[in-house]
Amino acid sequence: MFLTYPNSSASSRWRQILRVHGAIPAFLVLVAGLPIIYILGHIVATSRNIAFWDDFDSVLGFLLRFDGSAGWERFAQLLALENEHRTVTSRLIVATTYLMSGTVNFDYISALGNLCFLALCALLIVSAGTLVRRVQLAVVLAFGLFQLEHYEPFLWSGASIDHFQILLLAGGALFALTKKARWSLWAAGLLAILATFTLAHGCLVWVVGIAMLGRAQRWRALAGWCALGGLALAVFFHGFEVHAVHRVHDLSGFGLLRLARYWLALLGGPLTFGTLPLAPYFGGALVGLLGWLLLRGAWEREPLIMPLAMFAVGSLALVAFGRFAIAGPRIESRYLVLGSLAWSLTAFMVLTHWTNPLRPYRLLLGCLPALIGFNLAANARAAPFAETFLISRDYAAVRYKQFGEEGHAGGFQLHPRLETAKEVLTQTSARGIYQLPRFCELRTVSAPQTNPTMVTYVTDLTATAHAVGFEGWAMIPQRLSKRGQIHVVLRSAKSYLVFSTLSMPRPDVARAFGQPLWRECGYNFVAARTRLPAEDFQIGLLIDDGDRTEVKMTEQHLDLSAGF
Repeated sequence: MFLTYPNSSASSRWRQILRVHGAIPAFLVLVAGLPIIYILGHIVATSRNIAFWDDFDSVLGFLLRFDGSAGWERFAQLLALENEHRTVTSRLIVATTYLMSGTVNFDYISALGNLCFLALCALLIVSAGTLVRRVQLAVVLAFGLFQLEHYEPFLWSGASIDHFQILLLAGGALFALTKKARWSLWAAGLLAILATFTLAHGCLVWVVGIAMLGRAQRWRALAGWCALGGLALAVFFHGFEVHAVHRVHDLSGFGLLRLARYWLALLGGPLTFGTLPLAPYFGGALVGLLGWLLLRGAWEREPLIMPLAMFAVGSLALVAFGRFAIAGPRIESRYLVLGSLAWSLTAFMVLTHWTNPLRPYRLLLGCLPALIGFNLAANARAAPFAETFLISRDYAAVRYKQFGEEGHAGGFQLHPRLETAKEVLTQTSARGIYQLPRFCELRTVSAPQTNPTMVTYVTDLTATAHAVGFEGWAMIPQRLSKRGQIHVVLRSAKSYLVFSTLSMPRPDVARAFGQPLWRECGYNFVAARTRLPAEDFQIGLLIDDGDRTEVKMTEQHLDLSAGF
């Protein structure tokens, strides 16, 4: 039952809750907010308007084709098949923002994708029913989903806009099917169509919907659902083909067994932190738990949670079939989201099954240390991979800005094909659609103090007609290095310019100096040549920690006095 309170003000409602339930729900909600705040802080701190890997094909390549077409051809571009997906919804979002602003911004795309994920969690929590169930679900979702195993969709617009968006669309469609009003069936159909044309496993919404309507004996609604689903799938599969690289060639009994094992590994991957050897056993445990719950009437008790868990499990079966041929030693971060969702929803159903109604929070409090431990362990295990992902994106981008081409970032690239980034960025820049952002901006600082003890290093200094750039590190003995503190000073007889830099973690430098505090001591500087006057500059490094600003001028010079 839903709890109702006579006074509608938020503060009065919380006072009523505290009087009726005590401080435990408030404590649990506050604790559940910590992993969410941590992930959101990580997103904000690392967000960059950088096109990276799939963004060049799915966003920039699409916009170049879209911009160069009209009428029916534009519609065909929206509906086009790409790697077994028809990402119509994402393309509509990108095309709409482009038509409204004339450009595309990957920060906004990433923010929208993450908002979809938050909206899904909010939908599930609100639909849970009583305050006790909402608190239980909020805690499980917070610690199960908001962790760095999902760094790709959290930090990369190319993953978030699809892999988070489809979860909201599928969840919204299944939620609408739990309602019996006519409008809800139409809403479910619309959301299911959008899910189908977001990622290929959105097709599973129709299958789960058939099971939901059949179990509820809503035969007329089922007939309409099947008709609409058949039409949507006919359009989706028109001209469909599996990419040659993704095809499963061994369909023998042994080959299918290996495929099933990979599917179970995808299901169990979140509990093994993305590693494969033990993951199938955990995946089998998840399937067993869901079967046990089904036998005990969980579908009737959880008309939304169980179907959504089944959607996640079925979706990973499609992912396994489509990606088994190219599977690596680790499970991709963007695929772990479905497994984590399935585990979180299953954990909630098990928790509510064993909860004592007289002491509704006792079991949750007992499980809280395990949930916290998993979240912390997942963050710790995934942090190096998330950091490598960010470095591969940021370093490749800043080096491209410095040299005007790929191949100068120690193996990191904006796109796996060497010439693609240059070709696409040249075209999008010429048309005003997109160009890489500035990484280093002019700053105003108050009278910095000279600190001769500062450790500085400048390397890879280049100056061309295109840009000026260098990298290195700067740190102060016995002081913690933090992101965003390091600035570059360019001092000449006429000018004193201070620029921000792109922060880079340098654990190698910290190890070499035996100073763990210096892990974030790296920087990269790049500026277009047109932004700098034709003067002979001495290079300095400045550290601003908010309380004090300290600088040390190096012996190195950047002589631009000869002009271009």
